[in-house]
Amino acid sequence: MKLKLAAAACLVSLTSLAHADAGFFAGITYVFGERDGLGFTVKALATRREDRPAAALGLSVYPGAGGARYGVDVGVGYQGNDAAGLISYDLLLNQFALSVGYADLKDD
Repeated sequence: MKLKLAAAACLVSLTSLAHADAGFFAGITYVFGERDGLGFTVKALATRREDRPAAALGLSVYPGAGGARYGVDVGVGYQGNDAAGLISYDLLLNQFALSVGYADLKDD
């Protein structure tokens, strides 16, 4: 039940981000505490402005040797010139994750 409530809260957050000037992030992610913790992620960022901290909400896939696993995460980070670094908490795997990658941002 808690997982369904958390997933619903994430979806509501995504729809509120869609009305703002949200950014897009795509990159690689690593979940701490998992043997095959390397994966791929896409996230919605709370802002598209460069050189600013930002909140993020995302979906991840971890294609490790044990079969694909999926994650939903919320986090914060810093976005620079078309790149971002984020630390987040994966709600499905109950672990912290670190992500780096490309961010679609506006030039100031």
